[in-house]
Amino acid sequence: MKWRMKRRTVLSLLLLAVAAVLLPYGRCEAGPKTYYHFTLKAFLDPHNLNAVEWAWVTLVEVPKTEAYPREAALIESYGGSLRGSVLAFVRGSAWRSEHSYTLDKRCKDRPAEMKISWHESWSDRVYAQGGLDNPNNLNELHFGFTTRPILRSNKRWYDPKSRAYVVAGPVRMGGAAAEEMRGEYTLRPVNYRDALKHYSFCGKDWVKQYRSKFNHFHLHEEFLDGYDNIFNQTTGRKHVVYQVIRSSSRTHPNWKEQRMNLP
Repeated sequence: MKWRMKRRTVLSLLLLAVAAVLLPYGRCEAGPKTYYHFTLKAFLDPHNLNAVEWAWVTLVEVPKTEAYPREAALIESYGGSLRGSVLAFVRGSAWRSEHSYTLDKRCKDRPAEMKISWHESWSDRVYAQGGLDNPNNLNELHFGFTTRPILRSNKRWYDPKSRAYVVAGPVRMGGAAAEEMRGEYTLRPVNYRDALKHYSFCGKDWVKQYRSKFNHFHLHEEFLDGYDNIFNQTTGRKHVVYQVIRSSSRTHPNWKEQRMNLP
């Protein structure tokens, strides 16, 4: 009996020793994670550079074989392999400044101004995804804000539209009539807590849903060899300045700060 107990103890110790040796190698096989930190600044009014939106997004690299296991297995059964990576969503946030402007119109056949405005607001309902689609060049990436299903960092797919989207209506001030709500109010890639854009014209006041400049904004970029930092801008209909930082750290270096780290 004593011998059997000793033998079991020795075997248990041996198994623990083997596990202790193999465990670190298992972790090494997985490798460190690679994160992509996006900082974006959109200009809303060419006549006022203080009218802006900021967005901060962190994505993490996930092999497509893990993002699409069924598709990968099917391709492998035919002798191929699914290459490339999805940049899965970790977290995102956005902020917009308060702003107002006027447009020249006509009211009852007389010159008049339409006033358009919105208040400062934050957003924690931001949805984005990206990818590394060129296996022969891991410096190439694409990124975009979207309401399509996105892969999260836990490797599970999530449909942003699966959650109810609720909008708070305009506040009635004193005895004044509440502003009329016009148009559709639907989930967007960037959804501010204050979702209202205010209009005042020809004796009438109403609101519509504010639409972020980041809605459906996409970019294709490439890191220069030896660099993990991209700093660039788009021009034209949307003027957006952006920075992309590739890092082994999950922490966004500019999270909710209105700045960019120049390379």
